[in-house]
Amino acid sequence: MQQHPDRKQGQHGSAMVLALFILSILTVVGLLAARTTTTEVQMATNEMRHRQTFYTAEGVAELVSEILEQNIACPNGFVENSERGGLVQVETPDFWKNKPDPGQMTAEDNHNNPPARDMRIPIGIDDSEPHTNVFIGGAPELSIGNALQTAAGYGGTGRSAAKHGAHIVYDQIIQHRGYFNAEAIVKIQWRHVIGTEGTCSP
Repeated sequence: MQQHPDRKQGQHGSAMVLALFILSILTVVGLLAARTTTTEVQMATNEMRHRQTFYTAEGVAELVSEILEQNIACPNGFVENSERGGLVQVETPDFWKNKPDPGQMTAEDNHNNPPARDMRIPIGIDDSEPHTNVFIGGAPELSIGNALQTAAGYGGTGRSAAKHGAHIVYDQIIQHRGYFNAEAIVKIQWRHVIGTEGTCSP
């Protein structure tokens, strides 16, 4: 009698190859899923850092507007290196006199070479830590229906303009540098009506 090969033994070998093939596919799919998840987590983290940095810069704008009004009230500006409210370091005592200068604010090449700035928030930390730089520049403009001489005093250092005769439009550039080199720059305009200055608190 002729003997036939054991078919069951051949079937067991095919099942092993098939199982290894399926396991390999599942491993690749799992690795791809893990990589996609990691990428999505990184994207969400970067988005969160961007939003935090932007909202911080935007939130400083209201504070800067108030300090600008205080500075305008003092013809000679603040005391040198004034600290306002224990939070803001004023580095340009009479920044209300600054003229508009689009090139005034340049990106920091590195933390050891910060750009010239008018204010820095907060006080008492190194520039390698998250901080906000503020740059201000303004120009007088005539209010509708007023003579040219109403703004003449503000073209220099005088304060002879009649009340509501002119206003100064300031550009406030606020640059916040957060963790992991996150950076946001917010630019707003502030209109000051000449003659509405309060009491000077240098």
